[in-house]
Amino acid sequence: MTTVASNRAFNAALFTETTRKRNFTNLMTEGAPKKAKGGKGTSSQTSSHMPIVRVTDLTKVAGNEVEVDIVHQLAGAPTMGDKKLEGRGESMTTASMDMKIDQGRHLVNAGGKMAQQRTKHKLEGIARTLLSDNYFSRLTDETTLYHLAGARGSLLDADMIVPLADHDEFSEIIVNPLTPPTYDRHFFANDEAGLDALDSSDVFSLGDVERLRLAVDEMPSMRLQPIKYKDDVLKDEDPLYVLYLTPRQFFDFKQTTSHKDLQTLMSNAMRRTSGFKHPLFMGDCFLWEGILIKKIPGKYVEFAQGSVVNVCTNTDNAQTTTVAPGVKVHRSILLGGQALAHAFGNSGTVDGADAGYIGMTKEQVDHGNSTEISVRWMDGKKKIRFADKNGRVNDHGVIVLDTAVSG
Repeated sequence: MTTVASNRAFNAALFTETTRKRNFTNLMTEGAPKKAKGGKGTSSQTSSHMPIVRVTDLTKVAGNEVEVDIVHQLAGAPTMGDKKLEGRGESMTTASMDMKIDQGRHLVNAGGKMAQQRTKHKLEGIARTLLSDNYFSRLTDETTLYHLAGARGSLLDADMIVPLADHDEFSEIIVNPLTPPTYDRHFFANDEAGLDALDSSDVFSLGDVERLRLAVDEMPSMRLQPIKYKDDVLKDEDPLYVLYLTPRQFFDFKQTTSHKDLQTLMSNAMRRTSGFKHPLFMGDCFLWEGILIKKIPGKYVEFAQGSVVNVCTNTDNAQTTTVAPGVKVHRSILLGGQALAHAFGNSGTVDGADAGYIGMTKEQVDHGNSTEISVRWMDGKKKIRFADKNGRVNDHGVIVLDTAVSG
């Protein structure tokens, strides 16, 4: 007989704990959910000034969809003097996208009576920690990364959870399909023309940071919105973006930048955090032109030489094609506000007795000899992309830069 080891209060505490971890996903999300009107009803969402907007609505169940909307800015010419205003009203235009949520689960066997007898460690407690803290935190960071990057890549370390894209369960695990970076949001080291144009000399440098900043400043529409932490006293005066590099890109950056410039960039980062102490600024980081440069924690996206990579063409509807890089390529990610939607639903039973976005159950098996513990969640992620007023589709809060890497 299954013993449900969680209830509504337990699950709420579990969810709160997982969202407070200082992992990649949580550093890019902020604030308790607030009620927000959506196209298909009312849901709760975190700050829209952060790269990841977390949407929570306990009424959603497996397979349901969540709608995310955007209202375009007004851009019509004003009416001057005594010219008639009537009939010159500008229509409000909107765009929207749907995203799915689905149930995910993982099980661990906490051992039988003899296994418990042989060790002084409490295996059941360890199993709970591994599931709710270690496993789920790593999984959510991996899926966040792949959605933002728009690709799974070819890297497959032994401790990675999400399989490669050709795995028969990949699409189920990722829930919503990965969308490659749109043409206007996809850049390459040394201003190369494409992924297949990169050669071994096209490693990450300070010049790439400056080109990214110029691209943000010159965006004709749907400009990348800066990140705004609520406690940041300079959030309205000094726009902030975050550029995550792979470990090898970070290494190449330090090798291609003078010691004097690196010291300046480190000082810039220290000054920017004055009066605003946040984990984002912990560890090695540099700041240039409002772009905070950090090493991505955990895993990263790599494309092996000759691998097939999906890219968007220079078309308004973001059609895709494939290219094959001639060198090993790493993908860095520049983040602004509203880059990714992360929606949660009720993972508990229909009657709501154990309602929650994340839950845990314990079951005695093998005639009571062993204990199995499982964690469950109901969520889905999708990169936010919309069409502008002219109908051109673009990623909303994320830009990627592909580079060759040394070694």
